[in-house]
Amino acid sequence: MSPNPKSFVCVGVVGVVLLISSILIGVSLQKLSSTEYGLSYDVNLKELDAAAKAGGLHSGPPGFRFIKFPSTYITIDIPAEEEASLTCVSQDVLRVTFRVTFQFQMPAEWLRPAIMKYKDFQTWYSVVRGAGNSAVQHSCSLFTISNFQNKRGIIQSTMEERVREKLEGTDEAGSGGVFARTISLQLRNVNLPEEYRQAVASKQSAAEDITLAKNQRTQETTKAMTLLLSSKEEARKINQTAANNAAISIKEAELRAEEIKFAFETEAAIIAKVRENLNLTTEGVLAYLANRMVEKASALSIQAGEPARLSRKDEL
Repeated sequence: MSPNPKSFVCVGVVGVVLLISSILIGVSLQKLSSTEYGLSYDVNLKELDAAAKAGGLHSGPPGFRFIKFPSTYITIDIPAEEEASLTCVSQDVLRVTFRVTFQFQMPAEWLRPAIMKYKDFQTWYSVVRGAGNSAVQHSCSLFTISNFQNKRGIIQSTMEERVREKLEGTDEAGSGGVFARTISLQLRNVNLPEEYRQAVASKQSAAEDITLAKNQRTQETTKAMTLLLSSKEEARKINQTAANNAAISIKEAELRAEEIKFAFETEAAIIAKVRENLNLTTEGVLAYLANRMVEKASALSIQAGEPARLSRKDEL
């Protein structure tokens, strides 16, 4: 029995249909990884889907493709690790070398407007990088060179705030931004100009010299005050000793004067009593005193020229 030509035709048609169906199914399925967002694009009708899709296998019009963006955090180093450090200008017009790293993410609701504006991930990534660098440069101009030493935390926060404004825009729709949500920013390195570091070192050295001079002046002043106080105390002691000695000498002189005065007064009283009792004249009193003096002398040697009157007994 010969084969029926119609059977061959039917089998061929079925095979072609199956082949075409397989091809259509193959070009109508696309896969997204678990770390990707995708927006389907109909290459034939030039139409972009409205909603982003997450990881998994998805169907669409024959020949469609996904415009893919990462769904995870993305990190950008400014400058890139393999590049030399960048510089920015401080408020007082000095160049500061820096390295910054910031993390951001593409929200699913911003995927369509980002694709409409930037076309694909690479273009969008370059724009985000440029916006971040611009925000960091602008942040530098808000601070003086000394702030980079003592306000590093504040500078980092300011940079993060400026990057957020540049990337996210002014409202929830991302207007004025680049459709990226900022996660965090780290100011990893800051190098101040060599001239500034030298000036700071010189200033610190001068401040130390001034402090040393002040301490030395304080020490010398203390020494001088100690010596002055010691001299004053010594002078006080000498003055007090002299005053005491003078008081003692004056008292001794007063007592001696009183003693002599008392002796003379006593002697005068005795002489007056003798004169009164013996009824003596002045010459008689003198003769009495002469005799008393001769009486008290243990050895008396008298030389007298002529004529000399040695006795006054006639006046007694």
